[in-house]
Amino acid sequence: MNPQHQHELKTGLLRGLVWVILAFVLLLVLNFANSAVAAKPVDRSDMLFPYYEVTEVLNSVATHHHAKDSAVLSDQLDALSVATAQYCKTDGKTLPANMQQLQAQYAKAYLAWLELSAVVMGPMLDNNTVRQIDFRPLRLNLLERAIKKQPQGAQAMALIGSPAKGFPALEYLLTQNDFKSGTPQCNYAHEVVLDIARTVAGLKWDDAQALGAGMQLYFNQLVGATHNLAWERMEKPLLKNKDEAGANAGHWPFSEFHLTEKVWAAQWQGIEHLLMVTSQTVPQANTQVIPLEAYLRGLGKIELADTLVNYSSAVSVAMRSNDITKPASVEQSVKALKVLKGFLESEVAKGLKVSIQFSSSDGD
Repeated sequence: MNPQHQHELKTGLLRGLVWVILAFVLLLVLNFANSAVAAKPVDRSDMLFPYYEVTEVLNSVATHHHAKDSAVLSDQLDALSVATAQYCKTDGKTLPANMQQLQAQYAKAYLAWLELSAVVMGPMLDNNTVRQIDFRPLRLNLLERAIKKQPQGAQAMALIGSPAKGFPALEYLLTQNDFKSGTPQCNYAHEVVLDIARTVAGLKWDDAQALGAGMQLYFNQLVGATHNLAWERMEKPLLKNKDEAGANAGHWPFSEFHLTEKVWAAQWQGIEHLLMVTSQTVPQANTQVIPLEAYLRGLGKIELADTLVNYSSAVSVAMRSNDITKPASVEQSVKALKVLKGFLESEVAKGLKVSIQFSSSDGD
């Protein structure tokens, strides 16, 4: 090889090496920048939060969170009622595609319900709505008895016990091979949907309901909701899977509809909305939810609010990474939720001068 070719080869190699080094440095810089953004606390320094009355906070939650979620759920239930009626009246000509559409609409309705009921307040608490339409575990013997009775209308369905109706009953029926059009099972399923819709329509989110609550009850319901998600929804099935072997191992709630992670996400969204400010503007009680963060800032408890944002954001990041095929990802979410719950129970409760008591989410 002549000297000129050798020089050109060396020059080309040097240029290539320089480009590789530059690309590597750029990648490091971008990763560092992304990490810095993710770790940096939310900056609220240019936002002036007013002092919020407790009644303003509670009324904003009732009006701009629960009432809106109730309306969304009612719309989804109306669509589910139409889909169920169409499926059950096709003269035995139901197709797999029809069942998939029905199951998909059920999923939309149930996820809307979970977001609404994540933090139980007002009329849901007074009327024990969760027990009425989401009683678990389902009692199969009572369900079979209810199907044989073929109840029709509000009065007849009122005589059916909660363990044989609601979302769990519908969920079970939609996974059975004998769920065909024109069958007693199909007819009962439609009555169940109508019954759920009536119950949700009866939720009245007026100011009087919110005013009767008080910060102590509201705060305990928030803490209880966090505990329910961490323990009942996530950690309990996680530990059960670790203890079991064989055919029962690896089974997760709602896995038949591939909804497990979505169920957790919907429930967290219903909690997160009440914890952190999600916009870049100061929330106004007459138009927006006043989350706990904003209430704390209005009280001048800036450090508590900043820490609340950090812990809540950590939960949000972990929840987006949940994958039931990777139990470690679920463990990470559970840990983040427990840290948040512990902080709420200790530091925030002390800052708000409220005591921790049992909530409607506490169970066995």
